[in-house]
Amino acid sequence: MSRKEKKIEIQLKDHSVKVGAETFEGYQLMIGKQVVGEIAELDNQFALVSNGNVQEFHKKLEQAIEKVIESYNLSK
Repeated sequence: MSRKEKKIEIQLKDHSVKVGAETFEGYQLMIGKQVVGEIAELDNQFALVSNGNVQEFHKKLEQAIEKVIESYNLSK
């Protein structure tokens, strides 16, 4: 018996991301209605932000998005 594939809606919205006491331009990644990650643009790089702290840097936005989705899938 095969399982049906579920289509999951992923949205990337422009969003102000707070890192420490400062606010930077960035993105908010949502799966359905749940926020799964924030990405800030810092020094021409894309930083993954969690709880106001930078977790890691990526050179391309696509790489940062992939990492957020990967982390979400592993924790689910």
